[in-house]
Amino acid sequence: MFGIRARSARPAGPRDQHGAAAVEFALLLPILILLVFGIVQFSILYNHQQGLHAAAREGARVAALPSSTSTEITSRVRDSLRGVLNDADRAAATITVTPSGTRPCDLQPAGTNVVVAVSVPGQLDIPLWGDELLTLTGRGQFRCE
Repeated sequence: MFGIRARSARPAGPRDQHGAAAVEFALLLPILILLVFGIVQFSILYNHQQGLHAAAREGARVAALPSSTSTEITSRVRDSLRGVLNDADRAAATITVTPSGTRPCDLQPAGTNVVVAVSVPGQLDIPLWGDELLTLTGRGQFRCE
């Protein structure tokens, strides 16, 4: 009886599966991380995109007045970006006003559209995926008064 073991009272069935859940979790964890961080990063970029559109509309609203100057328009757009972008990104923002000039709507016929466009570099950084450099743009348009 020294070499014979007694059989356990376990029912016959599949082999022991104690580690199966851990292995399945380890296989699915990278996909889960990719999805969660991807959703978060896209949400942040979408928020920035909407903020750029709002700032460009605000700049176009100011630009539609005949007495507004390009300095006032640029200042209004940058002020509108204060809650959306950090200071470095606000400084890097490119603001374009069409028609160009010191006073965009001065001497323009009534009904002429003034367009303000704002663009800023953006970055999509998702773990396990990599970094993507993007250019985010916002556009606003009003009629000159």
